[in-house]
Amino acid sequence: MQSHHHHHNPNYCGYGTFALESCIQVIVIAIIGFGWYASLLEVGVGWLLRHEKCRISAVVYMVTVGTLFPSLAVVYLQACSGRATHSVPVYTAPVPESITEPYECRFDGGLNFCSKDNRKMRWKLPGAHHCAVCGVCRLGFEHHCPLLGNCVTTGRLKNFLAFLILTSVTVPLASLPVLPVLRTHVVAALGVSHADAWAVDVWWDRPYSWILCGGPLGRWVVGILLGFRVLHAQRIPHPYLSGSLIAQPHTRVVVLVGAATLIWIFAISMTVAVARDMTRGQTTLDTIRFRVPCSGKASQATTGRFVCILYADGSVSSANASAVNIIAATSGNSLESRNVRRIYPVSNREHVYDLCWRENWRRVLAQPLFGHQIPRHGRVFWLFARLSLLSFLSVYNLPKMNPEMIQRMLDSDFKGFAQPNYTK
Repeated sequence: MQSHHHHHNPNYCGYGTFALESCIQVIVIAIIGFGWYASLLEVGVGWLLRHEKCRISAVVYMVTVGTLFPSLAVVYLQACSGRATHSVPVYTAPVPESITEPYECRFDGGLNFCSKDNRKMRWKLPGAHHCAVCGVCRLGFEHHCPLLGNCVTTGRLKNFLAFLILTSVTVPLASLPVLPVLRTHVVAALGVSHADAWAVDVWWDRPYSWILCGGPLGRWVVGILLGFRVLHAQRIPHPYLSGSLIAQPHTRVVVLVGAATLIWIFAISMTVAVARDMTRGQTTLDTIRFRVPCSGKASQATTGRFVCILYADGSVSSANASAVNIIAATSGNSLESRNVRRIYPVSNREHVYDLCWRENWRRVLAQPLFGHQIPRHGRVFWLFARLSLLSFLSVYNLPKMNPEMIQRMLDSDFKGFAQPNYTK
């Protein structure tokens, strides 16, 4: 089944959200930029090469961080780009009766449509979701990420995963040479802060220190920063790139490492979550909206999603490659009529597009790291389809469905769970 691609004028989200997420993007870029400078020059040249005289370690370190930080910046900027345009397809909806493979549908067998982007109703492709923040429908919607100020989709999942992995690797490697010295500075700053009369008066003895800035944990963080303020007056000036930024206590270094650590924790957590969802063949949105109850009748509940399957000549007529074995296994069953369409509810125990973990990972890793077009599969003459005048050459094929789910639905037909399609 194919349908043609048309142009789209994106809608933009509210200015407040856009401004807030733009500020987050600027902060992240500033952290990456200053981290690159501090690692390459202050740590690599100033600390390791000049102060510690470790030439080999300095060269290895500078080559490593000199590669990781620019790569991280490029991947991050790519993930932030195309806020209003990426993964926003508009295809002419096919006639349901012309579809021969199993497809996701409404309860009556009709196609899903989206009318939330202030334009006429458009076909809501399988796996698409309307992002309320960006104001557009995304194909393969994963989740909206405030850190990126953009949506993560299945087409950009490889790029997002690269950003997470690069962050998880870059932060500890860049911080490793200075962690022992930094720990000494933090302990010294905490001690000075407790001993300083001004710091004790404005912070440690005040009840609000237990409430402001994150509660008890924030009390210690602010106290340490006040200690660095006191130590600032005791610093001895040194020549540029002499290693003094590391050798002497500096608030900038502590704040940089602290902010990078928070992003690192986020990256590690998201890497685990994304890898889990990729293995299961589901999206983050699926995980949030359709969590499987542990036990009881609730585990049999449906998700509100439906799948339509066409029966013809006593078997399932399907172009879906994932259902080939199922078709063969059920080809001997006798049904009441020819070309009957039946609608099945999707149980929350099932993942609609799970094709086994190897195929799920292959499907994501096969996507390009940069410059994703929509959609990658089902396109012909892709070079020409990028031209606006020839965009009609871009076509869309329905994605393959979970064969085990299809099997369950076929079996349920003989248990009375299938619902006939009365639409014409």
